[in-house]
Amino acid sequence: QITTSKVKKINAGGFSLNERHTANVQKKPVRNTATSRAPPTTTKNVSSVNKNHVSKPTMKPATDNPAVKNPVTTASEPGKKRQPWDLKGKLKDLEVRNAALTRKLNMTKEQMASERDELLLMHDRKVKELEEKIRESRKELEENKRMMTQKAEELEMSISNLENEKASLTSDLLVTEQERTELKLTVDGLTSAKAEVSTELMSTKVMLEEAMREVKQLKALTAEQDNAIKEQNEKLIKNESERRLLHNTIQELKGNIRVFCRVRPLIGEELTAGSGEIGHIDFPDKAGDGKILELKKLGEISTSENSMYEFNFDRVFAPNCTQREVFEEISQLVQSALDGYHVCIFAYGQTGSGKTYTMEGPNNPDCDNEGMIPRAVNQVFASSENLKDKGWQYEMEVSFLEIYNETIRDLIGNGQDDVKHEIKMTSASSMEVTVTNLTSVKVSKRAQVYKLLAKAGEKRAVAETNCNLKSSRSHSLFQMKICGHNTVTQERCMGLLNLIDLAGSERLKASGSQGQRLKETQSINKSLSNLGNVIMALVNKDSYIPYRNSKLTHLLQHCLGGNSKVLMFVNVSPKEECFSETLNSLRFASMVNACNIGTATKRIK
Repeated sequence: QITTSKVKKINAGGFSLNERHTANVQKKPVRNTATSRAPPTTTKNVSSVNKNHVSKPTMKPATDNPAVKNPVTTASEPGKKRQPWDLKGKLKDLEVRNAALTRKLNMTKEQMASERDELLLMHDRKVKELEEKIRESRKELEENKRMMTQKAEELEMSISNLENEKASLTSDLLVTEQERTELKLTVDGLTSAKAEVSTELMSTKVMLEEAMREVKQLKALTAEQDNAIKEQNEKLIKNESERRLLHNTIQELKGNIRVFCRVRPLIGEELTAGSGEIGHIDFPDKAGDGKILELKKLGEISTSENSMYEFNFDRVFAPNCTQREVFEEISQLVQSALDGYHVCIFAYGQTGSGKTYTMEGPNNPDCDNEGMIPRAVNQVFASSENLKDKGWQYEMEVSFLEIYNETIRDLIGNGQDDVKHEIKMTSASSMEVTVTNLTSVKVSKRAQVYKLLAKAGEKRAVAETNCNLKSSRSHSLFQMKICGHNTVTQERCMGLLNLIDLAGSERLKASGSQGQRLKETQSINKSLSNLGNVIMALVNKDSYIPYRNSKLTHLLQHCLGGNSKVLMFVNVSPKEECFSETLNSLRFASMVNACNIGTATKRIK
């Protein structure tokens, strides 16, 4: 097969492919053994053939071969094989086939985008309809309550009036009896008064009966309202199940493993050391949702293939993006953990690129710059509280560890430092792992988790290097196990949320590490290198994946093994002198983004 680039290289020699072939034919004419035995015939001169299509001599005489008479027509006829010498025809066929395949691929992409948009529109429409029904039901309920309260007040007033009338009648009866005793002569008057009293008593009984009927009607109306409320609650539970199904369908369409890129802003002395701007990184997709990043080597021609690099990710966050904006993009993954899925979010990048700030936030967090871990904890507790009305009850359990020099440390335990922690498989048929002697704390309030995070932050290994004043010298892993039970549908699920802050890669020459710092740097770079080997094996679909080459990859086995929803942050430093490390990080992130680990499944207990 001859590609366009090869044709250009042939033409670069000074004359076209047809001219070179014509020259070869003129220099070395092919002897036709078949025609040498036949009587001599008159053949056409090469110059009489079309200049753009020069045919080679064939085994038959020129007068009997239709390809020689009209090579262009013969080569372009559909269903027939082109002559070996018809290179332009073959190239044209390849271009036609390539154009057809390109049109088919574009149609497939448009169809998938249309289906995704329809699913999103359907989801939004159902949510709006449900919210409108809830608002109407609440309005009806408030109106019924107001009417019941008003009727109850009227009934109380009627009863009070009846009691007053009854007391008045009783007083009249006493007076009448006294008058009858004292004045026997007024018997007729007393008899008439007695008749009047009897009439009043009858009317009082009638009023009491009417009041009792009204009370009975109010009770029936209350029962109807209770049934309506019960039906609405059942609809809410059913709609919540549909929402979970649609939510996970959307997440599967987006992909089980995604990559977000975040560029740290210039801080401190970096703002005054240069121009105060990041010149070697550009974001061309500013008008869209930010998925493209361009990296260029300053001082070189921008059109050079070796000085301009373009990367595409699922989301690219410019330096001016806030923690809140970043978390909004991963909040749906956190929701998947409540729905019973395993979720893994980890930050990767060179030292000083902002990984710990992204995952944990600053030392004194507020509502605007909290990291992904505290924000995820807030969402889990807030969502679990909202789902109580739909019958869901949740139990949460957290653990926090670090891998320092290939040794696992418990960051929230109260035990001795010499306690050994080993990684064990939960079962022979499962890729899930567990860590022995690791502290696991049941929590019911977010304040309990905040205390554990503060305790882990004090115990985590950090140190100063030439590259970073406060460099993390270990990989940290925060894990929250979420067990849910629906008391209405009896459904049970178990989700797992893993939030990982990887130690930053660094060059030994740049960091100036010595002694213990040197050992830490070597251990960090080795574990990150093993992570790259695992990703490469997954991309190549190798039969053997080297998970056990390091503690980090061994712990991530259940996440990368195809049964989790995985997202990676690749954090980038804005400093131009870190160009090489930035390029390596972005290339590794692109390889991760191309990794297909399969579809995650819901965990049902």
